[in-house]
Amino acid sequence: NFSSHHLIGVGGDSKVYKGQLHTGSEVVAIKRAQKEYLQGVEEFRPEIELFSRLHHKNLVNLIGFCTDDGEQMLAYRTFKRPSLG
Repeated sequence: NFSSHHLIGVGGDSKVYKGQLHTGSEVVAIKRAQKEYLQGVEEFRPEIELFSRLHHKNLVNLIGFCTDDGEQMLAYRTFKRPSLG
């Protein structure tokens, strides 16, 4: 559900929404590219590959992606720690 109620952030080319895995077991952050900023699959693939290999205690982990039906989305684990702000 990509309603404004679930919107948690806006960047230059995407919006980030709070979501939940189909199992209902985990809350995730979904980065959804805005339609006017969609990349070709060949440009999107390196981003997926890079973020899937990055693992650091101060970074959220990429756990999935979607490129179906004219959408480009990345799913990240969420921090369970206090905000840095």
